[in-house]
Amino acid sequence: MSLDADVARLARTRPFSLMPREAVQLIAFSCVKQRLRAGESLFHAGDEGDAGYFIQSGAILLEDKSAVSASRRATAGALVGESALYAPAVRRVDARADEDTVLTRIPRETFRRVLSEFPEAAQKVRAALAERTRRLVDGLDAARARSIDAAPLRPRVPT
Repeated sequence: MSLDADVARLARTRPFSLMPREAVQLIAFSCVKQRLRAGESLFHAGDEGDAGYFIQSGAILLEDKSAVSASRRATAGALVGESALYAPAVRRVDARADEDTVLTRIPRETFRRVLSEFPEAAQKVRAALAERTRRLVDGLDAARARSIDAAPLRPRVPT
């Protein structure tokens, strides 16, 4: 794929869709492509995460071994490990190529450097991240309220 094609694909994916074309070009130019054969591991649960991975072609299977049958398949155009772009993160799932796959590895430091050069884009990314966090917290609050409402009342036993 050409650099222009890489930029166009990245630009359609959050958080890159919030950045000007020049910032996305800088990321695409600065990052390294990585190839995985079907079955090869990208990372394991518990690994330190210092980069996100944009899937150029192929697919990555994300498996949570701590949950029963918890897996999902990320395909071309998806960003895997996005949280590692923002802050140090521990990987929560195993990730392996479900088929031959080409990825762009985007190190956190590269992402931060580009955002420092494009402060308006950095503000948009921060605002979008804050909104996603707010929606997550609202969802957790609603789930907690439902679980409290559904919990049977137990008689209080003096101690």
